[in-house]
Amino acid sequence: MLKDFSTVIRREGDLLVIRLADGHNQKYLSAGDVVELGFEDGRTITAKQRDKCYALMGEINEWNGNDDLELTKHQLKDAFCHEKGIAVSFSLSNCSVTRANEFITFLIDFCIGWGIPFSSHLLDQVQGQYGWERICLKYKQCCICGKHADIAHVHAVGIGRNRDRISNVGNRVMPLCREHHQLQHRVGIKSFMKEFQVKGIEVTPEIQRELKIGNWHVSEEEDIIMTIEDD
Repeated sequence: MLKDFSTVIRREGDLLVIRLADGHNQKYLSAGDVVELGFEDGRTITAKQRDKCYALMGEINEWNGNDDLELTKHQLKDAFCHEKGIAVSFSLSNCSVTRANEFITFLIDFCIGWGIPFSSHLLDQVQGQYGWERICLKYKQCCICGKHADIAHVHAVGIGRNRDRISNVGNRVMPLCREHHQLQHRVGIKSFMKEFQVKGIEVTPEIQRELKIGNWHVSEEEDIIMTIEDD
């Protein structure tokens, strides 16, 4: 997909005049083409977001042995921009809140993917935020304790149905280790989710294919059967 970090030159009602950052992209666009428009929210990165960025980059810097936080920051920002298709880099001094959130999510994904340990203080700051459960689901890591996780269903799959053969699209799932999965069944789903502040991830067709949850070839949604709720 073509991406370009563009600048709005003029706005007249719902008409926007945009200058493309990469002039070579002009040949791919013509009047009448349908394009996807993304834009910054106008809010500037907060001090807390900046602290989280530098804390996460500090963990990565220590892990990779660079001993040069500026070099690590430059490498990580380059990797982030490449992944997102961003042509122009950004500054952690004045980027938007949205860009900062995306970068924090990228850093958390990087840490979990490479097995980089979080300090207890940093873990408390990021756990449950910035797509934490989604990232833990991706790497089959318990979203509560970090151990190897199974996929726990917020919605029951139903007695007699093989969870490896049904479509999970529309269901909500959580990555839980065996101990926390068993605890979830003992205390009830509502109490468990309230105690640990987890919400579960709604399975989309893309997530089902990516993680090969259940019969990931099935595209039709099935009826959702809720688990027995505790009072």
